[in-house]
Amino acid sequence: MIKLRRVLVATGILLLLPLPLGVFGTTERNLQKRSHEESSRNNPEETPAVPQTQTAPSESAPGVPAEAVGPPTPPEVVPGNPTPSVEPSPPLKRRRPRRPRTLQETHDDLVRKMAALEPRGTYILIDTGSNRLYLMRGRCILRAAICSTGSGRFLPDPPRNREWTFDTPKGEFRIQHKYVNPVWIKPDWAFIEEGEPPPRNFEDRVAPEELGDYALDLGDGYLIHGTLYERALGLSVTHGCVRLGAKDLEAIFQSVRVGTPVYIF
Repeated sequence: MIKLRRVLVATGILLLLPLPLGVFGTTERNLQKRSHEESSRNNPEETPAVPQTQTAPSESAPGVPAEAVGPPTPPEVVPGNPTPSVEPSPPLKRRRPRRPRTLQETHDDLVRKMAALEPRGTYILIDTGSNRLYLMRGRCILRAAICSTGSGRFLPDPPRNREWTFDTPKGEFRIQHKYVNPVWIKPDWAFIEEGEPPPRNFEDRVAPEELGDYALDLGDGYLIHGTLYERALGLSVTHGCVRLGAKDLEAIFQSVRVGTPVYIF
C-alpha cells in the first residue's frame, strides 16, 4: 500500500483515485509511527530514558539476612491475664486557701470536742487535791461527799529490800467488784508500819471491821471503803484507798454497779 501510494503520488494519479477515508487515516498514522522509529534508530541519544524505580535496601542486624528482618511482632497476650492499661493521672486540683477561723468558731469547736469526751450515764469523780468524791450523771452532781485519800508517805523495808509509797492512783478506772461486809487481810506493810514483824499465821492478818459495811474494788488492791475514824475524813492519811463515811458509802454503793467508771485526779 505504501509503495502504491508513492507511485500514485509520483505520477499524480493519487488525486484521481477515490480511496476510502479509513485508508488515508490508517496509512498516515503508520507513516508517522515508522518515521518515528527510524528517527529513534538513527539518534539513540534522543530516546527518552524510562525511569527505573529502585527499592532501598532494608537495614538488618549484622549477620542476619535481610529476608529475616520484618516488622516488630506485638507482645503475646496470655489468656486470663490482660495487658494492664496505663490510666492517665487525674489533673491536679488547686486547693483554695482556707479562711482563718474566728475566735468564736475555735471556741465552739473545742466545746464540741469536750462534749464528745464527757462520760455518759452515772460515774464517780474523785478529787484527791480537795479530798472530795462526787457521784455524777452527765454534768449533774447527784451526791457530794468528803473522803480521805493517799498520804504519799514512803515506807522502806531494808531487811527485805522492799519499799512502798502510799499514793492514790490517778486515771480512769472501773468498779470491778462490789463487796458487802468486806474483810481486810492485812499486808506486810501494815505490820512494818507499826514496827511489828509480819505474822506467819493467816488468822493474825484478818481485820473484819476496819473497811466498814461496803467496799468497791477498783483493782490492784485499791478500794473505796468505809472507816472507823470518820473524824479523819477530808485528810490525806490513807495508804492509797479512798475512805468514806458510813452514810455516803451506803448511798453511793446502792447507786453504782460493776463497770461504773471512776475518774481520779
